[in-house]
Amino acid sequence: MERRAALRLDAQWAKVRAGRPGSAPERRERMLTDLITALAPHAVDDPALTATLGLRYGDLARHHFDIGRREEALAAASAAVRHSAGPAAHDPEHARQYARALISQAVYLAEPLSDELGLPRYAFHPHGEQPSAEDRLAGLAAVESTHRAIAVWEGLDQGDPRNQEGLAQAHAFLGDRLEELGRPVDAAEWAVRAERAFHAVWTEPDPARRAHAAVLEHLGDQLQRRLRRCPFDGGLTQLRKRELLPDRLLPLAVVAGRIEGVGPDAIAEGLGLERTEVRRILRAHCWRAVWRFDVCGADGSWRPLAYPWRGMDAVTDRTAHAVATELTEAFRDSAALPPAPARWRFALWWDEEDHLDGSRFRMTSPPGPVPS
Repeated sequence: MERRAALRLDAQWAKVRAGRPGSAPERRERMLTDLITALAPHAVDDPALTATLGLRYGDLARHHFDIGRREEALAAASAAVRHSAGPAAHDPEHARQYARALISQAVYLAEPLSDELGLPRYAFHPHGEQPSAEDRLAGLAAVESTHRAIAVWEGLDQGDPRNQEGLAQAHAFLGDRLEELGRPVDAAEWAVRAERAFHAVWTEPDPARRAHAAVLEHLGDQLQRRLRRCPFDGGLTQLRKRELLPDRLLPLAVVAGRIEGVGPDAIAEGLGLERTEVRRILRAHCWRAVWRFDVCGADGSWRPLAYPWRGMDAVTDRTAHAVATELTEAFRDSAALPPAPARWRFALWWDEEDHLDGSRFRMTSPPGPVPS
C-alpha cells in the first residue's frame, strides 16, 4: 500500500479511536492490524511514521489488554516501545510518546500483581503470601520500564508543564509498581515525590479543578495506606530523616509506632519530635481496631463469628498486642469458644478488615499448620 493510502487509513483509525459509534472490538482489531501492516514498510527511514507505528502498536496493546489477552498485549507493547525509541531522540513530542509507551508496558507487565479491584495482591512482604517467580520477574521488569520512563521525562525541558506533569505521573506509577512488589517504604517515598511534583505544576487555582483534586486525593489515600504498612524503625523513621514524611501525616506515624509497640519516648526520638508532642498526639488521635474470630469446621473451612467477635472500635494510645490480648482472653472465657479439638483463629487489623497477611496481630489456636 502506498504511503498516502496508509495515512488515509490512519486518519480513519483516528476517528474510530476517538469513539465513533459502531466500532466493535473485532472491527477495531482488524483496522489496527491492517493499519500496522500498511505503515510498516514506510516507517523504515521516516521517524514521524515510525512514531506513528509505535502509537498504533500501543493502541493494539491496549485493545488486547482490555479484552483479557495479556500475552498479546505484552508483545504489542514491546513493539510500541521499540518503534517509539528511535524517534524520541528527534522530537520532544516523540519522546513523550516513548515515555508513555514505557509506562503502559509496565502496567501490562505488573497486571498479575494486582487483584480485581486494582489493589496489590502481595503488599505484605516479607511475611505474607509471595508472588510466583514468573510474576515477580514481571514486576521487576515493570519497575525497570518505569525507571526508563522517568529518565526520559527528566531529559526533557522541565520548563514545559507537560513534561513536569508527565514526570509526576511517572513517579506515581513507580510507587504503584513498588507497592505491588511488597516494598511499602519505597512506594510511600514515590507517592510523596509524585504529590510534591503535582503540587509544583498545578499551582493555584489548578488544584481546585476537579480532575487535579481527584488525583491528589487518590495519591493522599495511597500514601496513608502505604505508611500504615511501613515498619516504624527503618521505615517511617527513615522517611522522616529524608524529609519524605509530610508534616500532616506525622500523627499517623506516631500512632503507627504505638500500634507496633514502640514506646512514646522511642517514637519521639525516631521521628525527631518533642516527647510532650508525641504524648499529645497519642491522647488526641485514636486508631480503629478491626477484628475477626473464625472457627474451623470439620471440612477445614473457616466460618467467621458474628458480633461481638467480629467488629471494630476506636482505640487510644494502645498497642495492637494489648488490644489483641484483651479480645482473645475475653473469647477464651466466652460461650462462643468452640469445644476441643475444634480450631479457631483471630486477626486484628488497623483501620479496615483486609487480607490476613495485612493484620497487625494474628494467631491460631491450637498452634500448628493453618488449613487453607
